[in-house]
Amino acid sequence: MSIITFTNNNLNETGQTLAASAVATCMAIEHNFRILLMCTDFNNNTMESCYFNNYKKKQTGLFQGMVGRQSDISNGMEGLIRVFASNRASSDVIKSFARPILSDGRLDILPSPKTKDLKEYKNLSVYFSQIAEFANQSYDMVLVDLSKEVTKENRNKVYDLSSVIVMGLIQNLESIEGFAKRKAENSYYQKNNILLCVDKYNQNSKYTCKNIARYLNEKDNPVAVPYNILYSDSCSEGQIIDYILSVRQLFFTEGKDGYFYECLKDVVEKINYKREEAEYGRTST
Repeated sequence: MSIITFTNNNLNETGQTLAASAVATCMAIEHNFRILLMCTDFNNNTMESCYFNNYKKKQTGLFQGMVGRQSDISNGMEGLIRVFASNRASSDVIKSFARPILSDGRLDILPSPKTKDLKEYKNLSVYFSQIAEFANQSYDMVLVDLSKEVTKENRNKVYDLSSVIVMGLIQNLESIEGFAKRKAENSYYQKNNILLCVDKYNQNSKYTCKNIARYLNEKDNPVAVPYNILYSDSCSEGQIIDYILSVRQLFFTEGKDGYFYECLKDVVEKINYKREEAEYGRTST
């Protein structure tokens, strides 16, 4: 049982939510883990849009997990937080507020709070670490898409629970130098459970994974989730599952989609390796 946290400290949008959604979906399909994907964004429904098209009500056989399970999804994150605030929380209650995606509990999502009031959001964010901790008792893996809007104190609480922290970078010097500075100043970024990930990766940039590793004096190259327009379009239409299933048999050399999925599988494998390293004392060779 593991908590994997996706985070970044870039000022600009990085594609973190799309990367976390891609990784969670790939993990659930390729490894058959029972996964909760938890979003903590403020006033943003990007994650829900990846899986649900509100303009076209469509369910395929893969959505059978929604059948026969009581889900209080109308209350969402706020409803769940009320349960925690009243000290009635248990590991099982998480499933009542999550939205099922794949059958047999292989993938559920817990969308972010619906509030548009930043002060209220800040108050709700106090419970994010508790929710992740309780969820970790019911799922094989909890993936937390951690927003920059969460206060430093509450982000650190999530970091402390995490087996792996996937630190997002973008391909520009400001992002790379910013991480180097934070690593020098903050012990969180010096731990072995940090996995650097370049989101919206473009292999034609001068800031390749290899060059970023050299610049940061990192032993291992960062992993990457390439920018892929078909993937982005599918996410905007609630068709992420259909897209992943359509490309999962492609090889690295079979166009942009094959390249995208091979890179995605590499991210999943590196996360699994880091997770085993952190939890079972596995050492790098």
